[in-house]
Amino acid sequence: MRNLLKKILLSIGILLCLFLLFIVFLLVKDPNPDRPATIETPNGYVQAVGTNLYDGDGNLLTLNGTNFGNWFVMEEYMSVASVGDYDTGIYTKKRGLAAMKDNPNLTDEQILELNDLFMDSYIQETDFKEVSDLGLNVIRINFTYMDLTDEKGTLKENAFQRLDWCLEMCEKYGLYAILDLHGAYGSQNKDNHSGDDSQYHLYDSDENRVLTIKLWETIAGRYKERKIVAAYDLLNECRRDIDKFGGKVNTDFYDELYHAVRKVDPNHMIMIEYFSFPFNGAPVREYGWENICVEYHIYNLSPFPQLACLYFYKALHNLWGNQTPVYIGEWCAWNNKEDWIKTLAFFDQLGWSHSSWVYKWNNYKFAEATKEFTNFGIYELTMEPIDLHTATFEEIAEAFQRTSTKYAHPTLAFDVFSDYY
Repeated sequence: MRNLLKKILLSIGILLCLFLLFIVFLLVKDPNPDRPATIETPNGYVQAVGTNLYDGDGNLLTLNGTNFGNWFVMEEYMSVASVGDYDTGIYTKKRGLAAMKDNPNLTDEQILELNDLFMDSYIQETDFKEVSDLGLNVIRINFTYMDLTDEKGTLKENAFQRLDWCLEMCEKYGLYAILDLHGAYGSQNKDNHSGDDSQYHLYDSDENRVLTIKLWETIAGRYKERKIVAAYDLLNECRRDIDKFGGKVNTDFYDELYHAVRKVDPNHMIMIEYFSFPFNGAPVREYGWENICVEYHIYNLSPFPQLACLYFYKALHNLWGNQTPVYIGEWCAWNNKEDWIKTLAFFDQLGWSHSSWVYKWNNYKFAEATKEFTNFGIYELTMEPIDLHTATFEEIAEAFQRTSTKYAHPTLAFDVFSDYY
C-alpha cells in the first residue's frame, strides 16, 4: 500500500511538473518568430501573410496608432453630453438624439446643425496631422449604423461624406484607416458604446443580421479600391449574451459577414475580434478565412502588473493556436508611464499591431469615479457634459465648439508616444 501511494504521488508530481512546463512554454513561446522583411506577392493593399502584415508594396508592416473614439459615437463615461433625467439618464447615441428631439428648445433643423457642429469641432484636420506627428501610422475610426442609415437600412443623404473626408485626411498625412463598426443593428453587446444599450437583438433577429450584412456590403463596395483602408473591423466587442464575453455565435456571424464582404471586395484585410480573450470564439482554422487578422482588446483592470496581463494574453493566444497576425484594437496602461512604455515594447517584440484607446476623451465623469484607472486619452478635456434634454441651442452649440482639441491638454500618453516614436 505504501509503495502504491508513493507511485500515485510520483505520478501526480510528474503531471504537475509537465503542466507547469506547458504553461511556461505558452508564456515564453514567440507566436511570431519568422518575420520576412518582404513578400513576393504584394497586391497594393495591406494584407495578412502568415503571422505578419505587409503594406501594398510587400514590405513588413506594423500598425501603431490610436482610436478616434467618442466622436461618431460618444460614450457615457467620457461623453461631453448628457441626457439629464431623460429616460434612464444614461447617455447613448440613440438616447441622446431622442433627448434632443424631446427638448422643446430645439427644432429638427437645429438638431442636425448641432450634430454637424460637434462632428466638425471634435475632430479636425489638425488632429490627423497630430497623430502623424506623434509617429503613429493608423487610426481606427469607430462608427455605428446610425451614422450611415436609418433603422430600416435606408442610406442617409451624404451618408459617407465624413468617412470619405477621414480617408482623404489619412491619405494627406500618411495614415492608414481601420473602419470599425462599433454599433450594429439591434446592438451586438447591449453596451452604451454600441450607441444603443436598450437592446441586444443582433443575433436573434433575422432582420438585424441581414441589415448588418447589407451595410457591410455597401461599405465594402464603396471603399474596395481605397488602399489607405488597412482593414474592415466587422464588429466591435460582440458578446454571446448580455454580460458574457464573445463565443461561437459571434464567430459564426463573423463568417457570414466575411463571405458577404469577400463577394464585393476580395482584397481588403478583415479584422476578427475575440472579445475579450483569445478563446472567446471558435478558432480561425474552423472557417478557412484568408487575409484576416485576429483582434484583442487589453485593459488590465486586475490587481496584477501590466506585464503579467500581457503575458497572459500571449499565453492564451499561443494556446488557442490562431496562426494569424495580431492587432490590439484597444488598449491602455492608465496612469503608469512605465507600463505604457513596457506595453509598446512588448507589442513591438512580438510584432503585434495596436491602437490605443483613445485619442481624446472628456474625463469629467470618470475622474470622479476612480483615480487609478484614468488617463485614457492622448488628449484630455475636462468639461461638464451639456444636458441635451433641457439646454438651449446656444448653450449646446457653445459646449460642442469647446470640444476642439485646442481646448484639451496633452496627457501622459502624449508624452509616451512623443518619446517612443
